Amino acid sequence: MTDTINNQPEISVDTIKDALRIDGNEDDVLIQSYIDTAKEYVANAVIDGSASEPLTSSRKYRLAVIILVQFWYSNRATDIKQTPYQVRSLIQQLRGKFWK
Repeated sequence: MTDTINNQPEISVDTIKDALRIDGNEDDVLIQSYIDTAKEYVANAVIDGSASEPLTSSRKYRLAVIILVQFWYSNRATDIKQTPYQVRSLIQQLRGKFWK
């Protein structure tokens, strides 16, 4: 599925599996839960309230979500204490643009 505004692929389980080079379907439910949580995490870090179309259609928002999901999936057996620098940097840039 493609986002009609930016003509970018939807953030999906397949998007993440392609990025991480995962074959098989055993972790699909886990990956989808990471996607849902990462979308909410990034949106809550950027704006006060629910995510709106301008934010969710931003390429930086999309990249922050994808990096965060990859990080969580790759480090699921580790005690994670910090959000990756790239995600924090993208969130700061998005705040500058979308914070009201």
